[in-house]
Amino acid sequence: MGSRVLDVPCGQGRHAHLLAEHGLDVDGLDYSQDLLDVARQRGMSATLRYTRGDMRKMPGRWSRRFDVVLNLFTSFGFFTHPSDDVKVVREFARVLKPGGVLIWHGGSRDGVMARFLPRDWWSNKNTLFAQEREFDPMSGILTVRSTWRRGSKTGTREHRLRLYTATRLAEVFAEAGLIVEDAYDGFSEVSLRRTSSEMLLVARKE
Repeated sequence: MGSRVLDVPCGQGRHAHLLAEHGLDVDGLDYSQDLLDVARQRGMSATLRYTRGDMRKMPGRWSRRFDVVLNLFTSFGFFTHPSDDVKVVREFARVLKPGGVLIWHGGSRDGVMARFLPRDWWSNKNTLFAQEREFDPMSGILTVRSTWRRGSKTGTREHRLRLYTATRLAEVFAEAGLIVEDAYDGFSEVSLRRTSSEMLLVARKE
């Protein structure tokens, strides 16, 4: 049996499914039942399981269960209060085995602010997209309002995300017993830079 991996939140299971296909023993956790239904439709096996739950309080039986925890594609910072983000990190640490690895990917506050655009627009085939952005430096909250238009049809969406610097995340991780060993410019082999808009952190549990 391969290494045990937790993909959280797993969404539609695209990563969990591929990891299981490559011989890993994978659990996926997500709060959305609709997304988990899609994930299960991709296929199930003895080495691929999905659980509905809140990543601030994952199943107690998962303590020290996993070799690797994955938190990918900006799946962190959406809770209202930063204390909830701290709870999430503590849960990552709890479910990891000693010596286990957390792989975290998300936006880098330094890089996003270095390239900050209050608004922009682009087109994709027959659809026009536009975004307006606001950033509150005290709370660290980035608010994004998105609008799309396709012919006579239009739609809007708003989401808020708390951005962190690598320094602050490393502090939060360390307080939970997770020590950052490597920091990259997104999904690349390039080391994290001040202007990196995305960062990938690799932290090991003490």
